[in-house]
Amino acid sequence: MVTNDSALAERIRRLRHGGQIDRYRHDLPGVNSRLDEMQAAILRARLPFLRDWTVCRRRLAAAYRHALNEAPVGLLPERDSGHVYHLFVVRAKNRAGLQQHLAAQGIETLVHYPIPIPHQHAVHAQNPHECPTATIACGQVLSLPLYPALTTADLADVASAVCNFQEG
Repeated sequence: MVTNDSALAERIRRLRHGGQIDRYRHDLPGVNSRLDEMQAAILRARLPFLRDWTVCRRRLAAAYRHALNEAPVGLLPERDSGHVYHLFVVRAKNRAGLQQHLAAQGIETLVHYPIPIPHQHAVHAQNPHECPTATIACGQVLSLPLYPALTTADLADVASAVCNFQEG
């Protein structure tokens, strides 16, 4: 797209990025389609590794579940034995405190989807119903490190730091 209209250019940028005005805030309904030919070629070359990576992610998730069993966080129920664990998400009533506690120990965490869909400006025209459970979850969810190269020792360090977190 080529234009000399800066407002139109900004609107088009938002539309191609899921309608986002900043991370996780959607001002407009949009699409998210970023898979170009180069990315597709790279993914195709990596596809043979997918099964092993999935097995590894499941093993790491099981280790987290075991290590965090007594931790001051809520573990999400495992409802699908085929879960690939793209993320390992816990719930913390004091998410900001836990995130700061972990960051102080060099452990990076992320907050995914902090704004529930009914609170997104992009869907206001549809007058969405409130989802109180989703709203509470959006204020508590925190993603811990999980990737195929995560070592057992690193996972143990993360789990130990989570277990040592004091809520108060």
